[in-house]
Amino acid sequence: MSQAGTSGSSSVAVLVPVHNGSEQIAGLLVQLEALPLNVWVADDGSTDGTAETVSKTSARLVRLPVRKGKGAALKRGLKEILSKSPPEWVLFMDGDGQHLPSEVPRFLQAMEGPYDLLTGSRMEESVSMPAARRMTNRMGSEILRWMSGQAVPDTQCGFRAIRSSFLKRMELESEGYEIETEILLKALKMGARWRTIPVSAVYDGQESHFRPVADTFKICMAALRYVAG
Repeated sequence: MSQAGTSGSSSVAVLVPVHNGSEQIAGLLVQLEALPLNVWVADDGSTDGTAETVSKTSARLVRLPVRKGKGAALKRGLKEILSKSPPEWVLFMDGDGQHLPSEVPRFLQAMEGPYDLLTGSRMEESVSMPAARRMTNRMGSEILRWMSGQAVPDTQCGFRAIRSSFLKRMELESEGYEIETEILLKALKMGARWRTIPVSAVYDGQESHFRPVADTFKICMAALRYVAG
């Protein structure tokens, strides 16, 4: 039996969006290749050799010719993953070194339970997060609680997993970071059974493309649109 139990390599795909992450992505992929997963990388128009780095591994590469945003990259990757023989689950991880492959088995084990959505939560280690990110995470969580009635503690954590059966029913619209809120709200609206998975808050100098004010505003506006819709 694999480490993931019934959730073996054919039933779990991991999708990693990345932009100019050639330095971080190589080490991440080496560790992911040791796990029972099908690995996909969605390159958001990188210009630093990220695509070349990925091409030297067994990961499948989906590449946008120019940068369009995290949401656009994820949608392109999901289109490929879900097009033919989709896995049972899609696990999302960021490619900037802030998510630890050593914590992936926590998700794989939880996939054996009666859940449809597994959301990573860094809030147990929120003191390690930059103040701006900690504030926007709490704000986002309160907004989602108000809109959906669900108390998801870390709405902006990109370390999460969802059943493909839910993703296939979503018409995702977001081009940027607001895609995380969009997926959460639409999954909850579909009645997804969810639980949180404790994950580390890794902020050891990694560059983040998240803009606290501008992107938080986009997230809030998107949330209003998706709830109204």
